[in-house]
Amino acid sequence: MGTFGVSTAFGMLLLLPLYVQQLGGNEANFGVVLSAATVTAVLCIGLLIRYPDALRPHTVVAAAIAVYGLGAAGASFVTGTWMPLVGVGVLLGTSWAVVYTATPMVMSEMVTDEGRAAYFGYLTGTQQVGIGAGPLVARVLIGTDLGFRGTFLAAGVICLAAVALTVAVGFLTPDARATRDRGGLVPNAGSVPFKEAVRRILRSEAVYSLAMILLFACLFTSMTQFQTTFARSQGLDYAVFYVTYTAAVIFSRFVLASMATRFDARLVVASAVSAMALGVAAFLAVGSSALLYGAASALLGLGYGLALPSVQAQAVNVSEEAVRPRVLPMAGLLFQAAILGFPLFAGWIIADLGYAALFALLVSLALAQAVIGWWRYSATRSAMFPAGPR
Repeated sequence: MGTFGVSTAFGMLLLLPLYVQQLGGNEANFGVVLSAATVTAVLCIGLLIRYPDALRPHTVVAAAIAVYGLGAAGASFVTGTWMPLVGVGVLLGTSWAVVYTATPMVMSEMVTDEGRAAYFGYLTGTQQVGIGAGPLVARVLIGTDLGFRGTFLAAGVICLAAVALTVAVGFLTPDARATRDRGGLVPNAGSVPFKEAVRRILRSEAVYSLAMILLFACLFTSMTQFQTTFARSQGLDYAVFYVTYTAAVIFSRFVLASMATRFDARLVVASAVSAMALGVAAFLAVGSSALLYGAASALLGLGYGLALPSVQAQAVNVSEEAVRPRVLPMAGLLFQAAILGFPLFAGWIIADLGYAALFALLVSLALAQAVIGWWRYSATRSAMFPAGPR
């Protein structure tokens, strides 16, 4: 419920590029606003990697949601020019990066290896419900006397409720750090030196999952952050994207994910990223057709919705027990660095070359994921069933 609250606020802030345009800016200017938090976000997540057990994950998430609410409220005070939104962008980007990184850490402490992919799917599915509902809620509010500024303030109020719900998690779940310290059966994050832990992770199979997560971020941030302006440029309704994409992601994570557990996880990942590549390519043919727009959005959501939690879970499952507390924040670091940094590049491409050039680039990134996915599946099959004399 707490995740749904902050994700809804995040979704409401997806209309920020339209507000930047209202204040005289364009996509490239919005890219500057969004990317302003890149350094601070990397530093904060870096601290999570270095000291993953310093605070309970739910405490980290609650504090980050509070900061996000502050940033959302701050956006409501910006008038006249888009430049002050750069400071707001630092708060929003940094806090969301921490929320997105630390929330799976909360869930990971409560589940087993076998259930991790499914529960990550439930968690990120809930996030997608909020992210998809947020723009629709904001669209309604903007049409009232609240306008953009009142809508952003409402997002800040929603974050207050999300903070309270997240704090409640601490009272409902035991402290996994204390369990590790008492039992001594599960190594804590400090049992392996930081540099050695990073070296072990990068030399393990987890590195392929981390590379795919980096590419996921470039795709996700481009497709969601610039969707309102893309729809406007094509004469389409951005609600079509958010409704169909969100519905597809929810279906993937709450229905397909449980069905996919019967198959090899690497096969599921390879198939899902291939579907996602087709979805991204379909945006090149959308034109002004709402039907094609919805179909492309749904295909993108089906692939992305199934693939990301599977890749996240795989990154943890193939890692040594002693370094697992650092894997998720490391994945979050890569994801959020791309989430915040890539829009600077994407905004420049849109402003100078148009949306077709951006989608062409995104197709190449999705194809790179598909190559990695099928290669890892093939390599694993070969290792399990080596060719022998006949």
